[in-house]
Amino acid sequence: MRVTIRHVEAALDVVREVAWHTPTAPFSLTDGDEGFLKLENLQRLGAFKIRGAWNRMSRLTPGERRKGVATISSGNHGLAVAWSAKRLGLSCVVHVPEGAAGPKVDAIRAQGAELREMGREALVRAHTEELWRSWPQTFVHPFMHARIVAGQGTIGLELAEDAPDVRTVLVPVGGGGLSSGIAIAVKARLPKAKVFGVQAEGAAPLPKVFEMRQPHRVEEPKTIADGIRIGIILPAMAGLLLRHLDGCYVVSDAEIRRAMRRLALEAKVVAEPAGAAAFAAWERYRERLESPVVAVVSGGNVDAGLLAEVVRDG
Repeated sequence: MRVTIRHVEAALDVVREVAWHTPTAPFSLTDGDEGFLKLENLQRLGAFKIRGAWNRMSRLTPGERRKGVATISSGNHGLAVAWSAKRLGLSCVVHVPEGAAGPKVDAIRAQGAELREMGREALVRAHTEELWRSWPQTFVHPFMHARIVAGQGTIGLELAEDAPDVRTVLVPVGGGGLSSGIAIAVKARLPKAKVFGVQAEGAAPLPKVFEMRQPHRVEEPKTIADGIRIGIILPAMAGLLLRHLDGCYVVSDAEIRRAMRRLALEAKVVAEPAGAAAFAAWERYRERLESPVVAVVSGGNVDAGLLAEVVRDG
């Protein structure tokens, strides 16, 4: 899979049909340690996923539309696909893990999508063996499609415009569509900037990808950050990430919780765990990161009980 800055630039007008140019807000991590938060938690539907989903789905062929769409997600991508399908008048099936529940799943159902439960292993095989190719619907991959990556990359165009002096960009990594898209855009517009992926320690295949220069899978990913808990870097995405990222960092669940709390109390920003991961990395690795830093807050769809618990624990 090849995605270039031209693909990202071409996606911008399409994405702006439905998505907003979110703020790149100044934030001081410590005295003299200035940086920014790219607030995709303020995006339509509460996360960045609408960008890639709309860039892909609004350009489906008539034949693809007639089949309806399907995807795999219990979270923000599923919601973005369901919302886009409703707007385009398409039938929509979202495959979710067995036992999936909570506000994100409820929001997907509220958009009129049909939810189908699958076991964890079945979902993994659907990704690794591309079993979705046999499904009757048009499959909207959560990350492994050029238009998905290009749509997410429009975030990089925005932050390059809003913070042209940035030297380090930190982006949470699940499957890799967000981070690779942002890296492509940022590197084209700001050649001196570096872009690093961030994963949770319990679900972090990316360090092995950089070490071994090949795809990798974590057998039992465990982290509070459900948005980046996939635990798989597929072959096409491994190549894209190795070409465009400058490296990766990992953070613990405890650090993610502290980041959520600090964002809520100091920045007045509501972030889901995956959305707080980049900020957690900024805190943990600040002495080795060249300033100014941008931490991408990728989403804010957090369970109210978890948010209250995180703030109270502090």
